[in-house]
Amino acid sequence: MIAAFSSSSPVASVALFDASGQLVFAGSDTAGYRAGEVLLNLLTKGLEQAGIGPGDIAGFAADLGPGSFTGSRVAIVLAKTLAYAQGVDAAGATAFDLISHTGKVVFPSKRGEFFVREPGQVPSRTVELPAGSFTGFGFGGDDHFPTAIGFGPIFSLLDWQAPEQLMPNYLIEPSISVSKRRLPA
Repeated sequence: MIAAFSSSSPVASVALFDASGQLVFAGSDTAGYRAGEVLLNLLTKGLEQAGIGPGDIAGFAADLGPGSFTGSRVAIVLAKTLAYAQGVDAAGATAFDLISHTGKVVFPSKRGEFFVREPGQVPSRTVELPAGSFTGFGFGGDDHFPTAIGFGPIFSLLDWQAPEQLMPNYLIEPSISVSKRRLPA
């Protein structure tokens, strides 16, 4: 069994797949500021429904982003930690691939820009909404958030590796502030 996590968008999700990539469980919930809690609750629910225990997981997969800086890291850290603790491999996929691995994907950044990925091209940022049809979220109507169920269509393409090698896919530097006063030594 493979457990997959996604938390780079406002929706946190978990999916369980059997060894052939068939979906066994899928669950999602609005994350807010509690993505870790949501992912662990969904994982527990999925394991119960599948009738298995945590030790039956042979690998963990995570949404690498881009997306929410903290949210992306929650899924990655959870997958890495559980994989490391169980001595199994981990894999990741971009938020773009979890939305659509074959089509044009667009979603907004918090800086008033858009992340864009055309099939076969390196993702980019732009200040103008791209023309033409695309899949994405943040535009109202039929939003397509990256979710763990998106690992299904790319299951056979996943690159399994040591958990510590799983890294976030940042397209912009984090928005952090520097202390305005000197901290005591």
